[in-house]
Amino acid sequence: MSATIRCGEALRPGRLGRGACLAAALMVIAVLARPVALWAQEAEARAQLAQRGLPPELAQGVAALVADAGGRGLPTDPLVDKALEGWAKHAPPAQILNVVSQFAGRMGVARDAVTGAGIATPPGEVVSAAAEAMGRGISGPQVAQVVRAAPQAPLAAPGLRVAAALTAQGLSSGRAVNIVADALRSGRNAAQILDLPSVMRTMQSQGMSGEDIGQRMLREGEGPGHGGGMRSGPGSGSNDQPLGPGSRSGRGRDGRGGGDDNPRRP
Repeated sequence: MSATIRCGEALRPGRLGRGACLAAALMVIAVLARPVALWAQEAEARAQLAQRGLPPELAQGVAALVADAGGRGLPTDPLVDKALEGWAKHAPPAQILNVVSQFAGRMGVARDAVTGAGIATPPGEVVSAAAEAMGRGISGPQVAQVVRAAPQAPLAAPGLRVAAALTAQGLSSGRAVNIVADALRSGRNAAQILDLPSVMRTMQSQGMSGEDIGQRMLREGEGPGHGGGMRSGPGSGSNDQPLGPGSRSGRGRDGRGGGDDNPRRP
């Protein structure tokens, strides 16, 4: 009714005319056409953020970005986690919104890279991990390289996180991706993949350069049954036991984000 009245007024002399009428009508249609599920998703995100202490304006802004991402088929939990991380670090609201918006856009690009690598409907965890990796300098083709090397789609997520972590620890993105891809192709499981950054830290503590570490990790990266394997130090036969499985991406509502180089954290 209100849209009809505005349109009628817009057609009167001195008003904006048919263009304003059409714009108002299209706006109403867009609002009414929005799926009910997206309204519910936005309301849920807003309530969760408000419960954690975010001011109403910030919670609403993040919730709108969450609903938009959900409407595009992107995972939404990572966006809420980003907002909570920024709030826990006392970042300004404008900066939080900017980071969340940028990550949502990066997830769209990351999804394209993952689907281009052969996963038609990628799990949200893989899309989020790919976006995090791209934020650390991993390129779209390099994301695809890790995805193609994973024998099962879920293994791509820890692989991408580890590639990002190795890059953050000083390896070039190309060398980090090659190490992870070789480890995946050799049959290593998720826990063994997630242990690679600790292997690199041990080598760094022994004074090895990044180039030497990269060469050694590639050289010793044979999978089980090949009589080798990445060791935590020279001659150590017991330090390469895999740690427990890494944590899943989940909602992470402890307010601690994934800004460090720990690939076990989403």
